[in-house]
Amino acid sequence: MKVESLLEKVELRRRLIAALRENMMVEPKDATIEQFYRALALTLRDLMGEKRRHLSAKTASHAKKQVHYLSMEFLPGRSMKNSLYNLRLDKVAAEVLSEWDVRLEQLYECEPDAGLGNGGLGRLAACYLDGLATDGFPAAGYSILYKYGIFKQKIIDG
Repeated sequence: MKVESLLEKVELRRRLIAALRENMMVEPKDATIEQFYRALALTLRDLMGEKRRHLSAKTASHAKKQVHYLSMEFLPGRSMKNSLYNLRLDKVAAEVLSEWDVRLEQLYECEPDAGLGNGGLGRLAACYLDGLATDGFPAAGYSILYKYGIFKQKIIDG
C-alpha cells in the first residue's frame, strides 16, 4: 500500500469516527447505516469545502478568471458516489467502512435525489460543472429556486 493511500485511509477513518461521535453521538460499532451515511456525507462536505476554500484563495491571489454558469436547472443526481469518485476516495472509503461491515452501496441507497430538475439540459449542466470542478477550474453554477425544485414554463396570452 502506498504511503499516500495509507494516510488517506487513516485520515478518512479519523474524520468519519469524529463525525459519528460529534454529530450523531454514537460510536462506530453502534452506528446505523443511516448514521454512517450522514457521517460520510458530512465528511465529504468538509473535504470539498476545504478544496473550495483553497481554490478560491488561489484564484483570488492570482486574479484568475472564473466561470459563472447560469442554467434553468441542474440535475446532478445522487452526489455521494460521484463525490467519492472525484475525490479519488471511493476505494479508500470502501476499505474504511468495511471495518464496521458497512458497504458503500448501503450508504448510496440512503441518499435522496436532489430534485433540482427533470430534463436533459439539467443533466448536461451538472456534467459541465462536475467536469470543471474535477479539473480544478474555478466555477460556480447558478439557478433559480423553483417551487418543488422543478422548472415549469407556462405562456399566457402570448
